[in-house]
Amino acid sequence: MFERYTEKARRVIFFARYEASQYGSPYIETEHLLLGLLREDKGLLRLLPAGAHESIRNQVDASAPTRKGFNTSVDLPLSNESKRVLAYAAEEAERLAHHHIGTEHLLLALFREKRFLAAELLRQRGLVLEKLRVEIAKQPVPPTLPLRSSSDRGVRPRDPIEIHDALWDADYIHDAVVELRKNPWHWNKQEWKPRDIVINRDDKHVSFDLGLAQGPTSFDLVEGGWKKDLCAICSWELMESTDLSHSTGYTNGRDWLCCECYEKFFTKPGFFSSTYSETT
Repeated sequence: MFERYTEKARRVIFFARYEASQYGSPYIETEHLLLGLLREDKGLLRLLPAGAHESIRNQVDASAPTRKGFNTSVDLPLSNESKRVLAYAAEEAERLAHHHIGTEHLLLALFREKRFLAAELLRQRGLVLEKLRVEIAKQPVPPTLPLRSSSDRGVRPRDPIEIHDALWDADYIHDAVVELRKNPWHWNKQEWKPRDIVINRDDKHVSFDLGLAQGPTSFDLVEGGWKKDLCAICSWELMESTDLSHSTGYTNGRDWLCCECYEKFFTKPGFFSSTYSETT
């Protein structure tokens, strides 16, 4: 689940679990994710007014039921709202065409659960989702995903893998290919076309279930509203284009792969060395 997460983002989940245990909560709630963010990424504090970290904790203290804290070894589950936050973080990364999921995407995702405490705490301090998206989009993004190094896995380091003239971490590519190969779906090469979508008028959530727009509902049908997909391995954009590398790809009915990733990793089972025996 956390393959695309940066080390900082993974530590946020760890700290959120710690915060939940200290409050005696049976679940990791959105406010615990927010406290984990502020504990892990001090750079986020520049987006908040002075003293915001302390005031946020004071408000969480005031709103939390009086419970005895848990031992930190207890494995607490995510609440349904926090699970949605993690899903929204992945959507925010895709919206920005980022290969990784970082603390910045978790921050944006907390706003999406607008009826819950974390989003309210952020709004009270003057943060606006749309403005944050613009600011984060301006930040430089590293060309590769910071995941485990080969030495951490007990195998020799590998050279970076080139895809579309960019260098990628070999472990990340390997893990992404393994994950996609777990399902026996058949991949078909086809031209990419826009798809119809429905949009919820209230929260702007997008769905491909066109039946939601039938009858008097809160969903609007948008013909051709889905303008692009991203390669499930390298996030290469697939869309209507005169450039065949962008307008043609492989799909299993759910995910898309650019032609370069499919032809490099799926038609050549021996691409990876024997140290990656599960892909050969």
